Amino acid sequence: MAIVAQIRDHYDSLAFMYRAFWGDHLHHGLFNDSESPADAQLKMLDYCIQSLDLKGNEKVLDAGCGYGGTLLYLAQNLGCGGVGITLSPKQAQIAREKARAAGFSQLLEFVVADADSYTFPCCSFDLVWAMESSEHFADKARFLKNARSALRADGRLLLAAWTGDMANQRVLEVARAFLCPELWTANQYIAATEAAGFRVIHCRDLTEKVVHTWEICRQRANAARLAVALLPRAAREFVAGIDIILDAYRSGDLTYTVLSGRAKR
Repeated sequence: MAIVAQIRDHYDSLAFMYRAFWGDHLHHGLFNDSESPADAQLKMLDYCIQSLDLKGNEKVLDAGCGYGGTLLYLAQNLGCGGVGITLSPKQAQIAREKARAAGFSQLLEFVVADADSYTFPCCSFDLVWAMESSEHFADKARFLKNARSALRADGRLLLAAWTGDMANQRVLEVARAFLCPELWTANQYIAATEAAGFRVIHCRDLTEKVVHTWEICRQRANAARLAVALLPRAAREFVAGIDIILDAYRSGDLTYTVLSGRAKR
């Protein structure tokens, strides 16, 4: 099965598992103190928004939108509209239902497409957002150039990504376990972002503040281990991957980087 089809099948078949572990936001939480997982995920969104210096009412392209949680948060808090792209028809359906229930159907659109190869409309957005999705992209440099062409003058880019050197065995194991064709280091992202026509305005390693996300996942998996043993193979493989990524984070081989950029004129 081609990697794109594997990724689509992964997110479709594990829709229930992901929502059980992470709720409507399929990304790490930012833990500063004793936040709940849900609050920590919103703190991550707030951190990223602050790094971009958004004014409100921006049109956003969310590349790898999951269940639409980020776009809904931006719509509710900043009046933003936009388009979310996901490989998973199940995710798109859930995102549309949530947008409709929140009264944002006219503001938000969700498209089933491969953001890695999809040609974004030229000069149509104020912000391209890619949170923990670029790991799945086979051609990250192409995506970044595509993102730049999609932005209006002074548009912004937000990248939040698992980062590490593929020459490292732990990083390689994470990539294999989570269907990532290739992981990049933070420096690779910076260089490719600048080459695509952006000026990097913020880049920070947040590993120490996000690793608790996976500790919580492991606690939940251990608590449900009898039920997990009865789940389909894909779900069991996901649970097995928890220890792989935790080990990589704790060793320092895998890091979590948030990068924001501004389109060069």
